[in-house]
Amino acid sequence: MTRTVPQPRSSPDAAPGSADAALARRYARELGWTTAGRDPLRLLTGESFDVLELPAEAGHAVLRRGVRTGPVLLSGTRMGLLVAVGGADELPGLLDWLEWGPL
Repeated sequence: MTRTVPQPRSSPDAAPGSADAALARRYARELGWTTAGRDPLRLLTGESFDVLELPAEAGHAVLRRGVRTGPVLLSGTRMGLLVAVGGADELPGLLDWLEWGPL
């Protein structure tokens, strides 16, 4: 089953316990994702997923190729690909196998 990530709709000025708290409950209930217990909402990595962080330009190139990814985070010039737990640990071996060298 493919899970989609709901879009956060709260503003940075949202009152504590308002939209961020509701969104945290939704992430936990529907997706099984753990969140940090504070505003603004933060997803915890290493439990339900890992994040592979890369330059946004490189991430956009990956997405333009039609590569199927999980959810994607974009923050300024950085992009994060949410992958299965342990996926980040496998990346160095994968890059070596592809003969791309170490990071």
